[in-house]
Amino acid sequence: MRSSINTKPMDLIHLRVKLGAVSLVLLGLLTSNFAYGQGSDQVGQVVVRVREMYTENPLAQVSVQLIRFPDGILGEQFTGSDGGVQFSGIPVGGYTLRAAAQGFQPGEARVDFRRGDSTLQTVDISLRYVEKGNAKTAHGTVSSKDLQIPDNAQKEFERGKRLLNEKKNPRDSIAALQRAIKLFPDYADAYFLLGTAQMQINEAAAAEASLRKAIAIDAHRTAPYYPLAMLLFSQRRFDDEHQLLLSAKSLDPNDWRWPFELARLNAQQGNWEPALAYALEASKHSGAPTRTHLMLADIYANSNRPRDAVAELELFVQLDPQSEYMERVHDVLPVLRQRAASSSPSPH
Repeated sequence: MRSSINTKPMDLIHLRVKLGAVSLVLLGLLTSNFAYGQGSDQVGQVVVRVREMYTENPLAQVSVQLIRFPDGILGEQFTGSDGGVQFSGIPVGGYTLRAAAQGFQPGEARVDFRRGDSTLQTVDISLRYVEKGNAKTAHGTVSSKDLQIPDNAQKEFERGKRLLNEKKNPRDSIAALQRAIKLFPDYADAYFLLGTAQMQINEAAAAEASLRKAIAIDAHRTAPYYPLAMLLFSQRRFDDEHQLLLSAKSLDPNDWRWPFELARLNAQQGNWEPALAYALEASKHSGAPTRTHLMLADIYANSNRPRDAVAELELFVQLDPQSEYMERVHDVLPVLRQRAASSSPSPH
């Protein structure tokens, strides 16, 4: 795992040490709400979706790199079955997102985070299949529903996407996407992007309705599941979020996000055993971000297992030595090491 940028859309981690039952709380990881609609001078979040150019089918196992000149590659992830990845904790500045996969020409997109911008941006990257003219892609033929979308609806959708991603104008983007939906009521992608835009202007109820509609139209595309889960988490609707994440996990069992979020919602409720099981599951996925080890450290510390918490934090230090959270980790490690030295060996 390589990243000094966090690969999960969440607030900055605030570390604090408490005496008693709760020994370590990484508040940003376990308790922070999804930071939509809030400007930030320090943190940006980008959701990337990679699709085949002609069919619009999502592409899995595509390498997506977050690049900044002259620093080079700051983070790299591989898309899940929905063609999506997320990067977060991105400082103010301009970045290139580069997508590459065998059998496709590489593609790039540009994203800029400015002071006062929304912390959440969405980017689509289309890759062209090398074998031009082939009606099939690595993920099959064009779906019949995709072929039904009229040109005028597609134009409104593209206009809405540009307004949201390039012009940073979510309100006008919403109007364009609503026109696209009026022209083609079963436009799942338009509902997904509409929900994203509504999140940026804090219209939570409307965003939930849009994302649920996207899922109702095409339940097998998991892209809308994640932002909807974040909305439910922000409203502390943990039972609803739990069911949603289980559905997403059954659709795409190779995506680390679902067990990660299941761990987070269980930890938020103090259900440490299932939280640990899900966090360990997430950590085994090849695309899991390094901050998974911060979550494990938090869960171990709250489960009175300081030795295991220390081991996870030390592993995090090895894997991501340039992390912006390293100073906080170094503040916490001596306290945990002291507690580990005075505690009994873990029975696990």
